[in-house]
Amino acid sequence: MEEEEPGSSGLLPPEVPQASSSRRPRAPQKRKRGGKARPTGPLPKRQKRKARNPPRKAAPHYFVHETDNDMLLIISNVGEADDRRPARKGLKRKRKEPPRRQGRLTKQWAPAAKQPGKPLRGGAPSSAQPGPSGVLEGGCQPFPLNTASLPGGSWGEDLPVEILVQIFQFVVGSEGAVPFLCRVACVCRRWYGAASNPVLWQKVSVSCCWVTPGKELALAVEKKVLGTMEWLATSRFSLLRDFALCHWKSQVPFVLQALAESCSLLASLKLSHCSGVTTESLRALAESCPRLQSLNLQNSQMDSSAVLSFLETAGSRIRHLWLTYSSRMRAIMAKLASGCCPGLQLLEVNTEIKQSIQLFRLSVEQLQAACPQLQVLRLLNVACYVKPTPRSAPPSPGFPQLEELCLATTALSLVDDHMLERLLHTSNRLRVLDLRGCSCVTPKGLELLPCPDLERLYLGLYTGLSPLRLPINGSPLITCKWSHSLRELDLAGHNFGEKDLHQAMAAFTRHEGAGGEPVLRSLNLTGTKVTLRTVSTLIASCPSLDYLNLSSCRQLPRGTKKAYRGSHEIRQCLHQFLTSLEEPSGLGEVK
Repeated sequence: MEEEEPGSSGLLPPEVPQASSSRRPRAPQKRKRGGKARPTGPLPKRQKRKARNPPRKAAPHYFVHETDNDMLLIISNVGEADDRRPARKGLKRKRKEPPRRQGRLTKQWAPAAKQPGKPLRGGAPSSAQPGPSGVLEGGCQPFPLNTASLPGGSWGEDLPVEILVQIFQFVVGSEGAVPFLCRVACVCRRWYGAASNPVLWQKVSVSCCWVTPGKELALAVEKKVLGTMEWLATSRFSLLRDFALCHWKSQVPFVLQALAESCSLLASLKLSHCSGVTTESLRALAESCPRLQSLNLQNSQMDSSAVLSFLETAGSRIRHLWLTYSSRMRAIMAKLASGCCPGLQLLEVNTEIKQSIQLFRLSVEQLQAACPQLQVLRLLNVACYVKPTPRSAPPSPGFPQLEELCLATTALSLVDDHMLERLLHTSNRLRVLDLRGCSCVTPKGLELLPCPDLERLYLGLYTGLSPLRLPINGSPLITCKWSHSLRELDLAGHNFGEKDLHQAMAAFTRHEGAGGEPVLRSLNLTGTKVTLRTVSTLIASCPSLDYLNLSSCRQLPRGTKKAYRGSHEIRQCLHQFLTSLEEPSGLGEVK
């Protein structure tokens, strides 16, 4: 037997057993003359056919045009059905003939002739096609389709820039300049020109970019943010008056330096929950902005030396100051008491919510002598006490211009009648007195205050104190003194008796305002011992009452112990009370 070549058949060579090998090496194929070499690699995959686009839907014979006041106009476009959609180039396909079978003859495919009356591709019957004069064959005149000729079609481009600026001012006043002006500037060139008017950028509030908690802002994003702030300061903030920076943990000195270089008209600055404020940045801002009068540094972390340096430079023109009290702020309060801000009108000192209670010693007489024009004093959630005065000390000038005093707290309170007398012994213009949480203040001490026209008095207790420590008499002393001017009263949580509260509420039925109506509009009696008859008499005598809180009042029937807002709900409450009483005619005529 003759030997065959290894690649000529599917058998193995005689010296290698066939069962001992599952694969054998493939011999290289010989290249044929005049032909191409056969590829040895894997065969290429078949390419998927591209899905055909779905057939174009028939266009409607109308379109909807939106106008002002959310009105929609349905306008016919029968006359321009052919001109509305231009033909696209390169999409014309060749007609394919049907396949022919062997041995048979087939007819050529031909398009069907148009029949009169059948709808065309545009959805309109052939008999309704317009003629050369633009009039339909049926005698109907088509509606105009050119949107440029319609009134109000391009109102945004034709509107004068001055009117656009006035419209933007309303939105900026309610929503702020950022990001509204940044968004409308992307609409068109006219809106961009209107949004770039410096008049719209007089009050700006900027917050930090949101990042995942626990992660820092990317370096590229931070660089872009700083570039945007620098561009805004140089291009938009030439008339800036009020600026607020919130939740910035870094790069605060860069922003303050940009404001100092470009915003000479700045009058108010707010840094809320910011950190990293340096002494140089605040001092540069105080030197470059001669009109700066308001500074808000609440909940911001900074060294007290930065604030002291700012007060030394610009303290003579500061009118409003907001601070968050801590151990580092004691030097600042001592600086204020030394007379660095003689024209200060508003001073607010608060503490953080999670901060522990810290005792704050208030130098009343020194502060009164250093800030004689103070109008608003707020010590929120601060356990303050006054330093005892020696007998040989001269009488203090007090706060003759004071209109609001707030000593509210949710924790320990050391405010008593003696402290109130030292603070308000010359405050004849006081209108607002907030003593929420001050359980040591008595009705007798309030009666002795020289404040004849108090309008808002808040005495609510929300700290869960024992009722044994609270007075049970004396509420008529409060209402009889200010019933002619009191508009809002809060007695929540007090332990006054039923008869005592009845006499106190009866004072509002005897005193009326200048217009013939009682001036009381808001009353909070949460957790008190007020009775059904007392509340009914009060509602019937005070038609201006707009808010009434009767939550947790045990003397009232079920279903009525809640807060009532609005005159309609309060009148429904009165009707419910009258039906619960045995003798409703004894209450008198209900207005």
